[in-house]
Amino acid sequence: QRVGQPLDTAQIKQATRRVNEAIEDAAINGATTADGQQLIVAGYGAPGLLNAPNANTFTTTDWDTATGEQIRVDTMSMIEKLQADRKYGPYNFYVGTNYSNALEADFKANGTLTIRQRLEQITAGGRPIRFKTTDMMPANTVAGVQMTSDVVDMIDGQAPTVIPWTSLDGFTLFWLVMAIQIPRFRSDYDGNSGVVIGTV
Repeated sequence: QRVGQPLDTAQIKQATRRVNEAIEDAAINGATTADGQQLIVAGYGAPGLLNAPNANTFTTTDWDTATGEQIRVDTMSMIEKLQADRKYGPYNFYVGTNYSNALEADFKANGTLTIRQRLEQITAGGRPIRFKTTDMMPANTVAGVQMTSDVVDMIDGQAPTVIPWTSLDGFTLFWLVMAIQIPRFRSDYDGNSGVVIGTV
């Protein structure tokens, strides 16, 4: 930079993406230590979407090969599970890469909508449901969540931030990317959860 060359920020961008992926992993699979063990502090952990307390479960068809109508029926059945727990929306559904690709198929032969477009016409909780792709979601799994703070929120201690410093001689630039963000999934006093996990 001192001789007119721009700083190469490619590695900082890559490191920031890695930190964001780790946050996504914690939100889906729960917070873990560096060696992959569940993070426990004073007997308390930070579960993710797939191990949220009291989460509802549902057995779906295999969406990789299912028809659009079968996927719609599965989606409505998962919504009914949440409604039975007095969780009335609005809902987001999270799918992995394989299911996301399957949702781009035609809902029916010679139709004009993809499966995703048809599903997102379903209204619950005051708005259409939404399907989001997360690469950290295991294959053949779909998760529905009521998007309210009594079901899930993110403890935002520190957004991803670049911390730079130089060596004592001033010739070497060091940096790290740091974030403190922990998901918090909750159920109510009666054990009702706003989360439903669908697996084959």
